[in-house]
Amino acid sequence: MRTPRTALCALALLALSAGCGAGPATSAAPSAPRGEGVFPAQVVNCGRSVQVDSRPKRIVSFFPSNTELLLALGVKDRLAGQVWAGQSAPKPAYAADYAGVKVLSGGEVSKETLLAARPDFILADGEYNFDGRKLPTIAELAALGVPVYVDAAFCPGTTGSATLADIGRDLDALGGLLGVPGQAAGAKRDVTRALDGLRRRLDGHAPVRTAMVQVFDRQLYGLAGGLYSDILRVAGGANVLDGLIPPGKNFDVVSVEAVAKADPETIVYHYTDEADRASAEKWLREHLGQTRAVRNSRLVATPAADYSGLRAVDGAQAIARALHPDVF
Repeated sequence: MRTPRTALCALALLALSAGCGAGPATSAAPSAPRGEGVFPAQVVNCGRSVQVDSRPKRIVSFFPSNTELLLALGVKDRLAGQVWAGQSAPKPAYAADYAGVKVLSGGEVSKETLLAARPDFILADGEYNFDGRKLPTIAELAALGVPVYVDAAFCPGTTGSATLADIGRDLDALGGLLGVPGQAAGAKRDVTRALDGLRRRLDGHAPVRTAMVQVFDRQLYGLAGGLYSDILRVAGGANVLDGLIPPGKNFDVVSVEAVAKADPETIVYHYTDEADRASAEKWLREHLGQTRAVRNSRLVATPAADYSGLRAVDGAQAIARALHPDVF
């Protein structure tokens, strides 16, 4: 889709969240199998049981950060396609392998195209994809033999409380479901090491008052609570929009006046491509020119994919460098 994914998925998640109970987004088996895993494998994800009876061979990824995560887990030869591929460019380390993954759609995908790829497992960035109209519901896909796993941080019932720790939960679960427990454990160690290192480096430094936003269709959206605010905290920031987003949510429309009153020192904004980046910056300069962030040219552009999967670690590191250049 041309609209930023954060806007669509978050708005859909807002609508879905009222019907979801609280509790852990994901729980994996208590002990990880070795080698290629043990099947059938089962986890609880977004309050649902997700089971695979045998090692998935035709995996479809929804969103660039999930494609990169799967590449990091060493399953590139089992990727049957990717969806929402146009939402962010891949990180350089994954660019070559990423280019080899068939693009089913740069945005939304049709039911016919998705099923023609003959997936036997889907890794998705949110439940919003599966509305029962454009695509089958998650339950309908499961009945067709296509289990769907959703990023734990974007399960509807937990978007307002998710943290970077959900990356580890996803890796534990996917290690078992995809039969790559060793690769998943290694990736989890790397995530822990990177985040611990970032926290140590920023220890003792005052948090920078920051607004995390997205501009979509000439409207300003605030990203606060859940994973977004946790990324800012780990990066040495404090999200000035936390009190403006309703409890249990991580995304909502905010007024220019409210953001201007908060007067952030830095504004972090999401973008999908270079055209989106340029137009968003222009909009922010025109509408929030009175803030310290704009007056001091403290606008930090971050790819939309930097807020889920392993990319969330990259996002935290990039924001930390922007907020605390003296530390790096």
